[in-house]
Amino acid sequence: MNKQKKEIRKLSLSFIFMILLTAVAFILVLYHLISPPYLIILLIFFALIQIFIQLDRFMDIREKEGTYRFTSLIGGSFVALLAIILLILL
Repeated sequence: MNKQKKEIRKLSLSFIFMILLTAVAFILVLYHLISPPYLIILLIFFALIQIFIQLDRFMDIREKEGTYRFTSLIGGSFVALLAIILLILL
């Protein structure tokens, strides 16, 4: 039971950290606190941090359960990259 409480605490802290990153990014964009070139770099950095947290904590990417998890990760990455490219081209 103690191990389960620790896991829930880690997940909760990770979730709160991601919410804070999103709030900071929102405030930076809303109030124009940083010039656009630096803002884009910072937003990409925040997004990468959130990707790694989600893959590590919420998707259990470190667990080895066969090739299905790896295939899902590759497929999801392809769809996300395609969406980003299409949004840039709009």
